[in-house]
Amino acid sequence: MARRRGSWRPGRIPGRGATMDAARLREVIVGAAPGREEPLRLEGLRVRGSLDLSRCRLDTALALVDCEFDAPLELTELTVHGLDLSGVRAPALYADRIGVDGELLLQGARLGRGGTQSRPLRDPSTQEPRAPRRVREGSATGVLQLADARISGNLVVEGLEVSDADPWSLLAPRLFVEGSLRARDLRASGALYLRDARVSYAVHLNGAEVGGIDATGLVCGGGFYADWGFRSTGQVLLRAAEVGGVVTFHDSVLAEPAGSLLLSRLRVPRLRLDLRERPAGPVLLQDATVDVLVDSPDTWPTPGALTLEGFNYKRLESDLPVDVRARIDWLARDAHVGAGSFERLAMSYEAAGEERAARSVRHARERHLRRNDRLTGRVWGMVQDALFGYGYAPRRALMWLLSLAAAGSVWFSQHPPNPVGGDSRRTWDPVLYSLDLLVPVASLGYRGAWDPVGVDKAVAVFLVVSGWTLATAVIAGARRVIGR
Repeated sequence: MARRRGSWRPGRIPGRGATMDAARLREVIVGAAPGREEPLRLEGLRVRGSLDLSRCRLDTALALVDCEFDAPLELTELTVHGLDLSGVRAPALYADRIGVDGELLLQGARLGRGGTQSRPLRDPSTQEPRAPRRVREGSATGVLQLADARISGNLVVEGLEVSDADPWSLLAPRLFVEGSLRARDLRASGALYLRDARVSYAVHLNGAEVGGIDATGLVCGGGFYADWGFRSTGQVLLRAAEVGGVVTFHDSVLAEPAGSLLLSRLRVPRLRLDLRERPAGPVLLQDATVDVLVDSPDTWPTPGALTLEGFNYKRLESDLPVDVRARIDWLARDAHVGAGSFERLAMSYEAAGEERAARSVRHARERHLRRNDRLTGRVWGMVQDALFGYGYAPRRALMWLLSLAAAGSVWFSQHPPNPVGGDSRRTWDPVLYSLDLLVPVASLGYRGAWDPVGVDKAVAVFLVVSGWTLATAVIAGARRVIGR
């Protein structure tokens, strides 16, 4: 009987273009692996049925390059010295608890059952249906599953395309990679689940397009690079993550409908948030700790979409200079901003030697706090602000003193009061008389030597009250500054 061209022949490794049953392919792989030193490489096969290598132990590296499978690959608990699935086409790849003593390659592979509609990761408070944020182990599924997988080299999924109706394109909780996770130009219709993953070096997502990322609790020794065209239509979560180098979203896009950034309790030396455009959703930096924050005013979140409570940083950087007024506006974009956020910004200016900017921030803090005071507190705050800038504008008090002294001098030079008892041993001096009325803590001897009446008395009382008010505001501001 003639054998169909391209089909597999028993007794040899099938060549490119061969069509074979998945059970037969398993026999070839398992049978050829014992004692084999060089990698077992199979290219361009068309495989019918589900290839099941679950719980197998292969003593060599395995390469199934450019192979096409009509059913999911079952590689759960497979142990192998290296796995190359570059160019593979399959509905799904299930490889939970796989152990790879080398690299796991999925470059240019295509997984999923088709469909281009994105499944963005959304806020659970929304009413629209979505996948639960913390997946239930054993019940949730993903197109590419790598839960508890251990890879001693790199995990390379560059150019991988995942197109499926499943909300999770990559489901890899507690993934352990001793090298780097390289996912440049990844295309995923769903989200990536990397909760509690461990990556010894770096996570590279440059140019990737995903439906969101949940990397809560990620530990990464190098950097998390989601820049240069990275695009997410869902939430990106790095809550409680620890990254040793840098987390960067330079030139990235957090797009509609749910593009947002949740970085609460993140720990990283350098955080870069100079995106390509303003994010579609909120940016949460609550309780995050960074040494340096690099951002851009053009891509700051809209007012009310920024959370800075407990955000700790030492230095702020930007490609273009950002003046202190713009930074104060940045703080005000947090609808619930507190005094601590203003103080941290002031301390960052102090550390950079910009004392004037630090005073401006603290002045703005006092204005912000007075907005929620009672009416009497708001009125007294307005007086302090006008007279002395809450203690942070000392020259303003001097200008008020000089202005009132000048006004009083002009008035009393035209309306000199009568001396007490009809006679005075002092020579009349309107300037010294006005200063004596304004300064409440010392006497020049003029205030009691002259007796104004009528309108002159009203002007004198106004100067006395103004002097006491100014002195009280100055003392209150000075106590605030000394207390700090």
